[in-house]
Amino acid sequence: MQRELTYHVPFERLVKLSRSAGRKVYPHIRWLVWLLIALMIPVIAFLYAFGDEIRDVAEDDGIPFATELAFLAVFLIFIVGLRFLRRYQLRLMKDRTNFDQIVRLNQDDGGVRLSTDGVEYYLKWPGVTQMLLERDGVVLSHGNLFFLVPNTAFANPEERLSFIRDIYGHLSDKARAISEKHIQPVLGPAPGPARAS
Repeated sequence: MQRELTYHVPFERLVKLSRSAGRKVYPHIRWLVWLLIALMIPVIAFLYAFGDEIRDVAEDDGIPFATELAFLAVFLIFIVGLRFLRRYQLRLMKDRTNFDQIVRLNQDDGGVRLSTDGVEYYLKWPGVTQMLLERDGVVLSHGNLFFLVPNTAFANPEERLSFIRDIYGHLSDKARAISEKHIQPVLGPAPGPARAS
């Protein structure tokens, strides 16, 4: 099926897509975040175990509540560090290229072409590794590359559903298995096993 869409995706939405698609595609990353948080436990345990000693030394120097202040300082450094790194990453991303461009999507029998004035990607059907649904669009994935086709690119919900069904029909068995839990609510219930009469 031949299809052509033109749309715009703001940089802020690409940032949100990066987070949400990353969570869906790599759920183990969330466990790593919890592991990072869990690493604070030894620091807290150290402050708890040696709190009296820290407090005694600090009170001799005229600093009351030293253990509590140390805990608060460690926590604030952790939070500020995370926020700083995230903002720095976003600034570097914005400086690399102009994200505020119109995207043209052309679908043909061989795959999907996504292009702007500065870049062009052609995803052959075997190269589409996953399809996800976001609240405001459809996401095509090739490995770690994610392409959002916003709902506003479609003339109506029927055209969006047709696009989803067509792409889903071209996915490999592996990509279909990975995508199924995200796409099935739109496609309808999966056919169950045949019942014996």
